[in-house]
Amino acid sequence: MAVPLKSGFELDDDPATPRTDATVCFRDLIPHPDHPRVAGISTHDAHSWCASRRAVPAPAWLIKRLDVSNLEPYVGFSANGNPLPQIAYSDDEGAPVNAAVDAVNVLLDALPDELRSQVVRGTVDNDEFRAWSNPELYVNPGGIRLDETSPQTQDLIHDILRSSLSKEGYEKVNGCMLTNHFLGQLVNGPKVLNRHSYNFRLFLPPSGPSLTEPWGYTFFGHHLCLAVLFCGPRMVIGPTFMGAEPDRIDVGPHAGLRLFKREEIGGLNLTRSLSAENQRRAQIYEGMTCDEGLPADQWNPFDERHLAGARQDNRIVPYDGLPISSMTPNQREEIYALIQAFNIYLPAGPLQAKMRRVRSFEDQTYFAWIGKYGLGDPYYFRIHSPVVFCEFDFHCGIFLTNTSPAKCHIHTVNRLPNCEDYGKALVAQWREGGCV
Repeated sequence: MAVPLKSGFELDDDPATPRTDATVCFRDLIPHPDHPRVAGISTHDAHSWCASRRAVPAPAWLIKRLDVSNLEPYVGFSANGNPLPQIAYSDDEGAPVNAAVDAVNVLLDALPDELRSQVVRGTVDNDEFRAWSNPELYVNPGGIRLDETSPQTQDLIHDILRSSLSKEGYEKVNGCMLTNHFLGQLVNGPKVLNRHSYNFRLFLPPSGPSLTEPWGYTFFGHHLCLAVLFCGPRMVIGPTFMGAEPDRIDVGPHAGLRLFKREEIGGLNLTRSLSAENQRRAQIYEGMTCDEGLPADQWNPFDERHLAGARQDNRIVPYDGLPISSMTPNQREEIYALIQAFNIYLPAGPLQAKMRRVRSFEDQTYFAWIGKYGLGDPYYFRIHSPVVFCEFDFHCGIFLTNTSPAKCHIHTVNRLPNCEDYGKALVAQWREGGCV
């Protein structure tokens, strides 16, 4: 079993776990109010800020790329272009479907008819369930936008998150929102970047949230995207995107909050512990940018080194790097601990079921690294198997001014290959006669 995980905000306090040196302090990268990245942001809300970015060449092409009005038919993320479901779900994995259904019903009962019709977007078969985006650019409206609704509605949506996520997972999700709010304070753009600049959408059977039929929700915005599906006492959360710019809060009531410590420190310590030969096998590229030798098909201005971000539902990514079967037993356990950290938002029962499935593919699991592995070096890593695709990456600044990857802007993506994204495989199994 993977080593127990603490809350995502406690690892720094463990003296046995070394910190990684930052390449640069984020305080040195806060833009001047007249900097092109933030000029005028204090006068905008999310809608007008997005409209203003359409006139700027770089964001303009990005906005076009984010258009979710014409999604490709779903095939599935895979290693070979032939995605096939690799898992069988149990009849009861302990998903908190009762609590989640109750929380959704409380929200629906509290909403006026107009808002209720806006938040319910059809069933989980609706392609809109796949329409998520992670930049702050508000190109994907629909559902309830939290910063455009009442505090009561905001609280009820947070109750749905609490009811369906683990305690540690909710803390991590809320940490992303709090850090986004902190960024808004740093750049004086609180109406664009805040704790509530996220959209919530429900996908329900005609009769409403069900204890037996598939249903789900999406929650997405800047640096935080979740697709959650329930099918009786089973659930799938994925794909997910979580990030932070900067990766920590250093003042105010949430000072000391630092995101993704488990993934950051664990990944680096694991790589530094490998034998020289295995480091060479894991390190698929040393350079983090095309100027440093990274191939053009391994980088783009939208995702940088990420291969599994938004609009990549059907991407083909072959296995690469070091088979974890070549690692020591302790190193393999660290791989499982990292996978568990990426999935910590799953409640206890679904998380245990997930990790059992993950371990059953040990002989097909790979660890790949891009970058160097000194304490101050930015890097990217991924863990890939028939049921896992976890990515961790240090990025250039979007609001901060660094033009090369720095250890204060983090993106993480968690894809579920072979049709497990959006619960597709689970729903298909349920429709074909139930679970095993």
